[in-house]
Amino acid sequence: RGQGARRWGGACGAAGGGMELAAAAAAEAASEGDSGDEASSPNPSMELCVIWELSGEEADQDVFRFSEKAIETFNSSSEGKGLIWSFFFFSLFYMWPYQTMVQTQNFLVTEFPEKGAEAGATMMMVTTWPMFLTHTVLSLTGISRRLPYACKIVLPCCVVAVLAAVLIAILHMPSRSPDLLLNSLYVAGFVESLAESFVEPAVYEMAGLLPSTLTSQKVQAGNGACGLIVSSVQILTRLVTSGLGPIGKDQLEMLTTIFVTLMGVTSLQIMVLYFWKVRRSNYYWTYVRGSGHSPESRAEEIAEDASDLQDDFGGGCIENLRNTAKALRYVLPSFLAVFVCFLATLSVWPVIPGLSCAVPPSSSSSSKPDRSSALQSWWFDLVLFTFNFSDFLGKCMQSSLQWGARTLSPRTQLLLALLRAVVLVPVILACSAPQQFDPRLARWVNLFAVFVLGLTNGWLSTVCFMRAPKALPPDTPNAVAEQASSVMVIGLFLGISMGCLVADQLGKTALKGHIGVCFVPEAA
Repeated sequence: RGQGARRWGGACGAAGGGMELAAAAAAEAASEGDSGDEASSPNPSMELCVIWELSGEEADQDVFRFSEKAIETFNSSSEGKGLIWSFFFFSLFYMWPYQTMVQTQNFLVTEFPEKGAEAGATMMMVTTWPMFLTHTVLSLTGISRRLPYACKIVLPCCVVAVLAAVLIAILHMPSRSPDLLLNSLYVAGFVESLAESFVEPAVYEMAGLLPSTLTSQKVQAGNGACGLIVSSVQILTRLVTSGLGPIGKDQLEMLTTIFVTLMGVTSLQIMVLYFWKVRRSNYYWTYVRGSGHSPESRAEEIAEDASDLQDDFGGGCIENLRNTAKALRYVLPSFLAVFVCFLATLSVWPVIPGLSCAVPPSSSSSSKPDRSSALQSWWFDLVLFTFNFSDFLGKCMQSSLQWGARTLSPRTQLLLALLRAVVLVPVILACSAPQQFDPRLARWVNLFAVFVLGLTNGWLSTVCFMRAPKALPPDTPNAVAEQASSVMVIGLFLGISMGCLVADQLGKTALKGHIGVCFVPEAA
């Protein structure tokens, strides 16, 4: 990366005799490029240099796309309030399929004990990397922008609903093959990931185009609420069926069936919410579609959607790359902040602290925790719940979030994300693997660190998403603002995917043999 930065700097100097000339040339070319003449477009290498040098400066400018009056009018109107909460439920519903697939890891461990760790890691890979790769391609090529929101929401939700019905049928087969079940769950995770690569960015983009930062905040809050609900349901199911004892295989299968059923229901609810609440709003047609009014007939709505598909692909792709470059000048530090935030979180959570030693060994000759301890058997569930609760809490601190979105510059966000990683990751590793002090103290330090990890993950990522698509010049077109949200989602998906990959590799390499091992004073 250092060599790349030097090459960019050298190219800028050679092309324009310094960054000042490069910036001026780019600005002049951009102003001429607005007329649609491709010959006047800036040189790609020049534009990359300008983004590299000026993204932080432009992003730190105190500019916002909407006036205070427009924001206040939206926030105080009944229609605006309804839309704000619609985005909460959008997020809650589209996250349910992802959480369902992640929740199946507990079922996979009991159903396939010989493949437990491998199956869980595979499920995480197939539910993360496809959505990152698919969304990145769709976003950077401009294909996503030319697809109507109705298409990006309805088709994936229909696919997930059908997928849920197929999974329920397989789970209820009287004599199902273990390989059929395992492979079906893998395929379901992969297909769900592809579907989410359409729906989640679409929701973030619509939220980002509306005047209020509260729409983006509610998307994040719904995301956190989904994780909290899943953790709570798992704990309550275990308490009801097994008390303080471990949950059985039959209970996990029943829980998986319930989650899959709800996966189909929530997918259908997303479509109802979009057509019944969002699409009927004048704010949607004014700010998202830019037409200023709702169509008077269904035929006009269809014509509006069809017009999005009539752009020339080649010209649209080039124009989309220009819009991406313009958006990056303002959101690049926020993009990196979100990436670092989720990379740090998922590199250590939930497996490393969840499987850590929470109680001392039952004998002095052992380095493993006392498996008969109720606390140890509940430890993974407690770690999951603690993070999800604090993450949800961080995403719901509305007053401080609005202050952060207005006050914290993108470069400050990136600095906080790096500081968070530097402080919290070593603390969790010291409490977990290899454990550096007595488990009776380490468990509470660990749980507190996980709480702070979740709180800061929820708060900081929400601030980034609230600010990024709004902190643009007032005359910014929708194409650039929409791309700002899309780029932020790329950072989110990349952080999640890389975090899961790093955690998996740490377990196989540096932390192999240390996870779940207690601190032994003699060995220390």
